[in-house]
Amino acid sequence: MKLPLDVNKIRDDGPREALGNSFGLVRKDKKNKAKWHRGWDLSARPGSAVYAIADGRIIHRFHNVKGYGEAIVLEFDNPKFDPWSRTCGGLQTYRKLYAVYAHLSKMLNLNSVYKGQVIGYTGTGGNALGEPPHLHFEIMLEEPLNPHSPRIDPGELFGYSFYVCEGRIGR
Repeated sequence: MKLPLDVNKIRDDGPREALGNSFGLVRKDKKNKAKWHRGWDLSARPGSAVYAIADGRIIHRFHNVKGYGEAIVLEFDNPKFDPWSRTCGGLQTYRKLYAVYAHLSKMLNLNSVYKGQVIGYTGTGGNALGEPPHLHFEIMLEEPLNPHSPRIDPGELFGYSFYVCEGRIGR
């Protein structure tokens, strides 16, 4: 697996600290109730190269999706898939996973891609407009891209070293 940017850091600027730009019930809605953030917001200057995290296929290129702007969905083999798993759910039961890259300025016209290949460039579309520039990156267990598609914390694949708050590593 390869991380999606050259420099990968969960945003700690703008209206939220790093934790609020990570995965989980880390945000508040207008009524101050807990709200889901379904991926990582990684700091990135507009025009930064975005990379395929694994060998796979670009299965969707979305234009002007609410909240996401321009977005790519990469289907790839789950490195944690276990065909002999006896559990009824969980990450290891999914053969394929889907990486979502959002707020792009340019999406390359590719189908099959290899790990580390440039697939697009960061931008400021969707709800990133008016916020510090970043790549929204998430991992879905199923496609298509919709609010009900189950997601996992990208830390399940990449580790939790990105969760640094006030100099401490936390989960």
